[in-house]
Formats: sequence, C-alpha cells, structure tokens
Amino acid sequence: MRKILFVIVMLFLNVPSLQAGNPSGALPNGAFVIETQSLSSQGYPERQLILWILKPTKHPREGDLGVYACPEETRGSYYSGPTRVSLFDNKTNRIINTVSILQEYSDNEDSFDLPYRIHAGSYYHVEGLRAGKEGKPTIMWLRDYNGDGKALEFALFDAIACMGLQSTLIGYSPSQDKVIQYRIQLEVQEDGKQVKQISHWCDYLFNQKPKAPGFWKYEIDYRGRGGSLEKYEIRYNHEKEIFEGKLISSEHSS
Repeated sequence: MRKILFVIVMLFLNVPSLQAGNPSGALPNGAFVIETQSLSSQGYPERQLILWILKPTKHPREGDLGVYACPEETRGSYYSGPTRVSLFDNKTNRIINTVSILQEYSDNEDSFDLPYRIHAGSYYHVEGLRAGKEGKPTIMWLRDYNGDGKALEFALFDAIACMGLQSTLIGYSPSQDKVIQYRIQLEVQEDGKQVKQISHWCDYLFNQKPKAPGFWKYEIDYRGRGGSLEKYEIRYNHEKEIFEGKLISSEHSS
C-alpha cells in the first residue's frame, strides 16, 4: 500500500503545474490559458507552448448560426484581448520567453481575436467534424511550415473583410531555444518603385499550399475591388530563420 501511495504521489508531483491553470505563478494575474501544446513528439519533451490572453472578453456569435459573415471565418465565437505565446520549461516550471501578438497591420494594436468555437473547413483546425459544423478549434495546430522536417509551427489568421487575410507564423526555434514569431521580409515593387517591407504578417501566406518545402508562389487578385494584382514569391531562409521574397503589385496581369 505504501509503495502504491508513493508512486501516486510521485506521478502527481511530476505533472506540469500548467495543467492546474497557471504554471507556478509564471503567468501574470489575469492570464487565461487558451491552449497548451507539448513539443515532446518532435523531440523536445521538456518544452511546451502556451497560448494565452490577458483578461479576455468573451464574444459568442449572434444571428444566423449557419451563415458566417466574412470576418467570422477566423473568429466564430471568440475571446479577445492582449494575446501571448510563451515557451514553458517543464523541468524547471518556468517561462523561457514570451511573444506578443500585435496587429501590425492596424497600428500595432495589442489585442487579437481567438475562436473558442468555430465551424470546420475554414482557417482553423476543428477535429472530427465535417465542414460547416461548429466545434472547439485547435489553434496551435503544429505543422512543418518552414520545411525543416519538424512540426513546430502554427499560424494565426485575421480576416478583416471578405478579401484580405492577414496571417502570421509562430513556432519553436531549437537553435535559439525560444518561441519566435517569424519575420517576413519582402521587396515590394509597385508603380515602378521598389521598397523593402518587414513585418510578422503577410496577406494569405500561411493559408497557401507551398510549391515546395519552405517555398510559396501565389497571386491575390484585388482588381475587381479597385485594387491590384499581387504576385508573391517567398522562401524560408533557414540560417536567418526568416521568410524572404518579393511582391509585385500591378493593375494588369502579365
């Protein structure tokens, strides 16, 4: 009996305190954990990612539950507030580092919307449901976006309107032993001018299927909405751990 009790106590003590909500007080007061994802399956058993929001507000969907407005495709019923992703050390029960998810495309607003219930078949993964059925999404749906052979990254999306999809990529960098939000560096050609654009967000990028591991080439046509034809060609730079490429914006196809 004593041996059994000892084993039970040891198992309890080895459960990461994150499972109780707030890991040993490592997160600030008011932090609400959305999801956790262990990196054990990718060879990093002492690391896990925490997606959390500081003092979120809750926004259930209203109106016709069967018809989604365009921005609802990335929101559904959602939490809103200052959003963070932290890397947690299971062995020492401490936060290694944290990144803030800022709306760089909207004056760096320190707030983001994360669905807690949304229909399947859109931008976020909903396990076990056919397209159109609502359920709890897995926001940190870890995949190999950068082509290094390890599923250590996940994407966030923001559909502001019926055209345009802001996307960003967050993941674990083994070389830095940090969670990072990947930078995207583009040479933008428009009206005969060329400028360099650096951001953590890119229109539609991480919703597009790559042509090859770590390589994307795609077009977004805004001409019917008074905009331009935008051609992207982007590669992942493994040494710098950034995405690099070009964007050619024109009123006519070539």
